[in-house]
Amino acid sequence: MTGESTSRSISTPKHPHTWVVATEIVVDDSVARIADLRGSLRTKAEQRIDALDTYCRPCRRPYADVAGRDCPAAA
Repeated sequence: MTGESTSRSISTPKHPHTWVVATEIVVDDSVARIADLRGSLRTKAEQRIDALDTYCRPCRRPYADVAGRDCPAAA
């Protein structure tokens, strides 16, 4: 054994990522019309929404690739 720790060191990045989740929500025509007009919509409380992709908004890198590291776009 070399004396190296087998556990990961958890540290807070100086330039954290801004995580976003890409989703698809099936809506009816009236909700689609409001969303198109306002650029947003309201969902029901506790509505389950499937996550298609999780990534950092500024650097566009996937969560699994860069979680726990500094964001190069935020530096």
